[in-house]
Amino acid sequence: MARKIALWCAAVLAVVTIVLVFFYRSIHEEEWAERLEAKSTVIASTYMRTVDRIERFVGEKPYMVVFGQDEEGREAIAWVNDGKAQMRYASTGITAEEAQRKVEESNPDNEVLRVMPGALNETYLWEVFYKRKDEEGSRYYYSYYRFDNGEEIDTWRMSRH
Repeated sequence: MARKIALWCAAVLAVVTIVLVFFYRSIHEEEWAERLEAKSTVIASTYMRTVDRIERFVGEKPYMVVFGQDEEGREAIAWVNDGKAQMRYASTGITAEEAQRKVEESNPDNEVLRVMPGALNETYLWEVFYKRKDEEGSRYYYSYYRFDNGEEIDTWRMSRH
């Protein structure tokens, strides 16, 4: 009897696992396809030959931001939207660390949560997401800095939490 119960439990566990795997894949399938398409677009239309990672940026338009290297090993970033890629060598702009430092130097109470490249109004940039605590709670901010020269474009202040 104990053996039948153990076999039944194993069968139920196997079915649940299979269902969860199919559910997980169905949820992520579209995202994976978009990432693969962005990678193919970048490799076919730019000097980038290896891809290290891909991130999604959603602003006015959604972009896939592709990080990689050319044949000579130079770091590059490409912004992909509507099947078109715009690549910039990392050395031609400020780094994520420099964008983060700008936010931290503007106010020592700023706690940077994320820095990623993006695009607004066809301008390539770094988006710095951070929070600042004060007497009334925490407030979240998005600050945008031009990728090419680090000039501040804008800061968006979110509601207090």
